[in-house]
Amino acid sequence: MGMREEVISILEDSIDMYKLKEVASIKFSPKEKVTYVDYLISKKNDVEKLIGDLDEFFRVNYTPNQKKSKLPKLVGKTTRIKVGEKPPKSIVNFRSYTKSGKLPTEIQEWGSTFIFEMVLRKNKDFSKKEDILNDEDTYNTLKNKIFYNYQDKLDNWIYTYFQQQKQFLKKYKSSEWDEFMYNNDSFVEFFSKYITDRNTGIYTAVTETGEKKRIKKYTEWNPADIYAAKNMKGIKEELDKIFRMEKNKIKGAPLSRLNAYLISLLNKKELVGISLKQIKDNAKAVIELRNTKTTFKDPHIEDKNFKMNDIKFKIDNVHLGSTVSTYIKFGTSFGIDVRSSSSGFENLVFATQISGAAAQGGNAPVAFVNELMREKNANQINFVNDHNQYPETAAEFVSKTSKYSMNDYSTWFKFVKKYFDKPPTEEKFMGNISDLYRKGKVSGGAPAAQTKLMMLHFFYDTLRFHDKNKEFWLTMLYLGMKVGKRYAPHAKIY
Repeated sequence: MGMREEVISILEDSIDMYKLKEVASIKFSPKEKVTYVDYLISKKNDVEKLIGDLDEFFRVNYTPNQKKSKLPKLVGKTTRIKVGEKPPKSIVNFRSYTKSGKLPTEIQEWGSTFIFEMVLRKNKDFSKKEDILNDEDTYNTLKNKIFYNYQDKLDNWIYTYFQQQKQFLKKYKSSEWDEFMYNNDSFVEFFSKYITDRNTGIYTAVTETGEKKRIKKYTEWNPADIYAAKNMKGIKEELDKIFRMEKNKIKGAPLSRLNAYLISLLNKKELVGISLKQIKDNAKAVIELRNTKTTFKDPHIEDKNFKMNDIKFKIDNVHLGSTVSTYIKFGTSFGIDVRSSSSGFENLVFATQISGAAAQGGNAPVAFVNELMREKNANQINFVNDHNQYPETAAEFVSKTSKYSMNDYSTWFKFVKKYFDKPPTEEKFMGNISDLYRKGKVSGGAPAAQTKLMMLHFFYDTLRFHDKNKEFWLTMLYLGMKVGKRYAPHAKIY
């Protein structure tokens, strides 16, 4: 065993002995010249014991004639030490990180985009997860730039990033591919700006008065997080033609024309947009094209031939405890999680689930769900998914200081309770909501109470018109999975 291997062995034994496995991990530079120890900064004093153990065996930061080693302290973000009395010495680099809150979606997607840039532009070859960990430039950029305030979350995403690029390369590997760039903007950046420009935008129809019905934001049209392209010059020229199309002096890109062009590029394998989701560790992801067929259906769903009897409403959490998730189950294969936060006042989320998949589906855009609910019986639907319309305190709950009153909550409950597996009395339901509000704005308190009222209202306004309407619930599932004519063609990795 060489010196480097012995150093690693001592570090591993010390991490185990001091019970630091949850807060300290060992990584290596690409050519394994440097050994890294990434540690949680709040455990700095415990991690410094590792330096003492290395000194006992090999001497740390040794200089000739020194009587006693002066062991370095862990300071700042990085502390670099040399191990051994004579060359070649082993280099150990201690890197600190801090614990953070929930990882924002934009950080997740930025990491995915960066890995694809490394593959497409720098021709990096990540044949296993460890290749990302051991590529010094790649890992350090992820850690010190992208995940700068969320370094404790990074290692949970490395496997996802490995699987995403692996599935992409399996289908699209070629040196001709590069990231889509239009006037120095990525596809997402360019179209996000284009859609919000008052003089352009993507429109779905033109009214008799000449007004455009426009897509309001990028995510309402396109779930892809990154696009790669061949022959970007030719693509840009064709897009310019589409952007210049005018009808009744209306500028902008018609949705049908733009989507048709993107579909043609995907089918010719000259463009691909990737929708990225976190992949479960050790799960095998797959890549699949969406919205490129005339039917705009998902064969995995259609093959199930769901009947209304297969669609189950698991919504007892509307009245149980402080849990804020309810479920619409499509057999054992798919589902929609209707939920919100238990710690903050937020709108409902309609999150699609795919059983057994390496990653989950997406969230149905709130505007589209509201629109779907109003396709019929519009005058009888009040739910608009705005948490500001619901009480935030116990006092507001029992008084008419928000849009709705106790009479409304009672009406909703009396209708919805027949869909509960174990329905409580109305008195017990109202009592539980009151108890949650009295806890104040804490996790599992007033925010959970507000969410429960919102979920109750949502199921009241949907089940009284659609409890036997299979197509309504399947459409909502498709909205979340970003399948349909209104969505751009893209490839989904899941």
